[in-house]
Formats: sequence, C-alpha cells, structure tokens
Amino acid sequence: MEASAAPPGAAPEPPPAPAPERVIISADKTISTGVAAIVNDYVISNYDLDQRVNLFLATSGVRATAETLAQIRAQVLRSVEDEILELQEAAKHKINVTKADVDKALQNISMENHLPIEQILATVMNAGVSVDTFRQQIGAQLLWQKVVAARYGTDILVNDQQVTDAMERLRKGADKPQFLVSEIFIAVDRPEDEAAVGMSAKQIADQLGQGAPFATVAGQFSQSPSAADGGDIGWVVQGQLADDIDLSLSKLRPGQTTGPIRSEGGYYVLLLRDRREPIGTMIEEAPQAAMGDPEIAIPLDRLLIPLVNPDPMTKDRATQLGANIRNNVRTCADLPTVASQLQGSLYTKLGLMKPAAFAEDLRDRLLKTDPGKVVEPYFSPAGLEIIMRCDTPPQRLVAFTLPSRAELEQQLFVQQMTVLAKSYLRDLRRNAVVETR
Repeated sequence: MEASAAPPGAAPEPPPAPAPERVIISADKTISTGVAAIVNDYVISNYDLDQRVNLFLATSGVRATAETLAQIRAQVLRSVEDEILELQEAAKHKINVTKADVDKALQNISMENHLPIEQILATVMNAGVSVDTFRQQIGAQLLWQKVVAARYGTDILVNDQQVTDAMERLRKGADKPQFLVSEIFIAVDRPEDEAAVGMSAKQIADQLGQGAPFATVAGQFSQSPSAADGGDIGWVVQGQLADDIDLSLSKLRPGQTTGPIRSEGGYYVLLLRDRREPIGTMIEEAPQAAMGDPEIAIPLDRLLIPLVNPDPMTKDRATQLGANIRNNVRTCADLPTVASQLQGSLYTKLGLMKPAAFAEDLRDRLLKTDPGKVVEPYFSPAGLEIIMRCDTPPQRLVAFTLPSRAELEQQLFVQQMTVLAKSYLRDLRRNAVVETR
C-alpha cells in the first residue's frame, strides 16, 4: 500500500509543488495516564493501550469476555511495543509517511471492505477510539514498510538465473497442490518468552475461530511485513514451506485456519484462502444449483438492516449494500463482523430450519442457493433481510498453471524481503530495553 514517488512533470519548468504534509507519529511522548510499558524510554500509557484494545475490538468483531480481555490486552501491548521500535528506527533514519499515504491506505481499506470511509470512522469513534489513533496505526504500518524497503530494497537482487531456477522448481512441483496462504507470525525472541508467546498464538487462533477477520487480526498482531497486506504471502507449492507448516496446510479446506504452529523463529497461524490442484488435473464442471428437499433442515444465519418505510433512494442504497455483502461474505462466521460495522443492524443465528417453514418466495430462494452462500437479499416489513446458508459448500477444484517470469520475480523479491524484515524486527527487540508494567 506504499505510495510511489510522483514522476517528474512533462511540461517545461512546472510550478513547484507544495511539500507533502507529513504525518506526525511521535516516539517522544512523556505525558501519560498510568504506565503500561516503557520502550527505550518511550512511555506507553494505559490510555494509549486502552485506545488500541478498543480499536482492535471495533475492527475485528471479537467480543471480549472477562477471561479473554487480559490476554487480548497482552497481545495488543506486544504489537504496540513492536510498533514503537519500528517508529524509533524510522526516526533514526529520517523516514516518514505523508497524510496522502495514509489517506490512500484508508481508501484501500474502504474498497476492500465495501464500506464508505465515513462508516468505518464512525465504527471506530463509536468504540471510543479517536480517529487519530486509527490513522496513526495505519501510518505506522506504512512507515515500517518504508523502513524495511530502505534498509534492504537495494540489496535484494533477483537475477535471471534465480528466476529460471525457481521456474524449474515450479515445473518440478507442478504435480503437487498449490496453496494461497495468509499468515500471522509471532516471534519467540528469547527462550523465556516461549510460554507467553505460545499462549498469545493460541488466543489469536481462538479469536479467528470465533469469527474475527484474518486480515484485521494479522494487521494488528503479526510481526511479519505481510501484516500490512492482511498477512497475504501469496501462492506456495506443497513442500515449499517447513514440514510442520506444510502438513497443516494440506489438511485444510479453503477458508479454514490452522491452530498455532511452532516453527522456526516463532509461532504461525495460517489461513488457506484457496487451493490449486496439480497441473493437468481434470476438473469437473461445478454442478448448477438445484432445488433440494424443503423438509431437510439447513443451518441458517440472518442479518437484518432495519428500515422503516424507506424512500426510493434509501432503498437503492440498501440494495447495493446487500449485493456487496452477498458478494464478499465468505462464511457465516463473517456475518457478526459485518453486523458490528453496520450501526443498528441485527445478527441472529437461526440454527437448523426447514425451508418448508418459510413463505414460498423465501423457501424457493433458499433451495436455489448453494451451500455456504448468501440468499439473494430481499426486503421485509422489518427492513433488508440477508439470510445465509451455513452448511458446508462443495470443495471447488482448480488446476495449477505456471506463473509468468515477472510474477515469479516479484514473488522471490517479496519472500527475501519478508525473511530480512523478520530478522530486522527481532534484532530491534533484542537490543531494546522494554519494561512491561
């Protein structure tokens, strides 16, 4: 999401452009309302920590309990400590981000979630979080990307021979499955941290199991540079990753996550977003949805967006919103998160219900909808109704095709950058003085 430098103007002697407005992300604050931690003399106040915890809860959809809140606070504090180390390193090298950088990243978040920026900011503020806190977190992620790129970008050279060798390895592995993976990585920097980090990784896996969106949690907690992209690490070939990670991936269906995996450097939690079968696999065409038995119960969830006598413009906007939700919700576990982002909406887990119990129109819609999909939204006297089938959809198979050389070169660059960035942050933490209160 990093903004590239503007190209020089084509016109002769263009007027000078105003200097870009920098985002002030300070690592020199001394005023506090009670100390949560101190990182190299920088004070993280309890207020700062509360803001970040509330931000995580607002954007992730996780509903904290008395039992889980302490662990969530510990996870958030760890991520804030790492963020301060990253900011201090950026200040040391005089690297900054601009307001335009943050605005662009916020616009990307809006587009990816199919929600207007105003609604996202309203959700944040309704949770008692200042917009500045939200923007500063986004800015810090962009800043770390710039720091890593400045440190290693010119040192990573992917030559033609490396691309050729990688292409040959892909050809040799083309008879193996391919996995589209997102990661959350939490480092174990010292042996004495093993138990605490393992507990944090388990808590993160539990939150994902409760419906927290993977990309949001990765952006908050992962210590890999991929966190800025929601944890996305792209396509990997079976056998390319460490054996323990590879084995866990092979057991997943698309949309499922692993539990915490202890591997080199720390703990991983992985999301399998998609899977491709070996090259040349004959893929049967997916069957068309067919009318089922109305007497067979189906697990259902419901999202209601209340509307009372909506005018035509409001109804049109609601129709567009319903279409966006239908197109982007992957599983029923996503609906509580959507509900938390739509003020006034109501989420209900309907459980097992027979289509025959509904009115004819809804019954037919249910039976024509594939398992695991959202029924075409419709209006009832209560408002816009979004009903989702929660039964398991059939696995969709896709055969592997070789990437282009340009695509492979970019993948190799990102892989090398990720390895170096993990080492960079680990060294910063090991050399830091971090006191947790």
